[in-house]
Amino acid sequence: MTATDATPAAESDDDTDTHTDRPAVGIVVLTWENYEDTAECLRSLRSVEYPNYDVIVVDNGSTDGSGERLAAEFDWCTFVFNDENRGFAGGNNPGIERALSTGADYVLLLNNDTVVRPDFLAPLVETAEESDDVAAVGGVQYRYDTDEILNAGARFFPYLGGRVTTYRTVRNEDPYEVSYSPTSLILLDRTFIEENDILHDGYFLGMEDVDLAVQARQRGKRVVINPDSMIKHKEGLTQERSPFMVYHWMRNRLQFASQRLSVSQRTIFYSMFVLTIVQFSLFWIVRGQTDLLRSTYVGVTDHFAEKPFRPYESFE
Repeated sequence: MTATDATPAAESDDDTDTHTDRPAVGIVVLTWENYEDTAECLRSLRSVEYPNYDVIVVDNGSTDGSGERLAAEFDWCTFVFNDENRGFAGGNNPGIERALSTGADYVLLLNNDTVVRPDFLAPLVETAEESDDVAAVGGVQYRYDTDEILNAGARFFPYLGGRVTTYRTVRNEDPYEVSYSPTSLILLDRTFIEENDILHDGYFLGMEDVDLAVQARQRGKRVVINPDSMIKHKEGLTQERSPFMVYHWMRNRLQFASQRLSVSQRTIFYSMFVLTIVQFSLFWIVRGQTDLLRSTYVGVTDHFAEKPFRPYESFE
């Protein structure tokens, strides 16, 4: 891993008030072989009105030259280059470490396929500052090309095999508590990060958002959504249930159960998880999606055998 330092994002030609009494925020953007989306995201971050923030871009082992191209074009950001693709959790962790090492009071995780509004950051910080029991704050994510809400917080059901329900409407005009907020947009308190297992490398893709929220509740902390923070997210344009996604969906839920649930809780979880697999399997058999059946089996067996994560190419 190497890194290059750059001018803080809060500095601009017409803004000399970079040293303020507002909490410092380190915005971490993870990218992997995706110049176009990441460039659009960074251009939107350049216009953020909050006076005290830095942007840290983590290139997650790209081999197409996109990381170097971004670093040359967006020299006001700090760049960290991972030596390989470490997944979402492992990929973000060097960026989080860099933000904390430079004095960030909060770390914001932001997907590279998002576009932010200039006023999106201040509401997150304000909510985090209002109470000591707030560990994380999320916002409302809209579909990139429409006004449809993709995510306004979510609910997790550990005793239903890890099922989730995503809120597609804003539940309150004021900040409201949720089971978890997706890590595509989440502001994390520095102390909470330092005192907990954020983000655990045992999750390559997915479940890290649920995991950190569960840790927060176990310590008497809350995860909150501030509806005044709004961004656009391209997730809904390309997301589909693929063998690679199913592999991680299955494996990561088992990882969560083994890490965060007690023996008695895991017994209930595993029973419902088996029922969930049976339900999905019957559906996929009817539709002839045998590749998803195989991914399910491989994900479950790899977890219990503690095998390394399989590369994306093995599911093509």
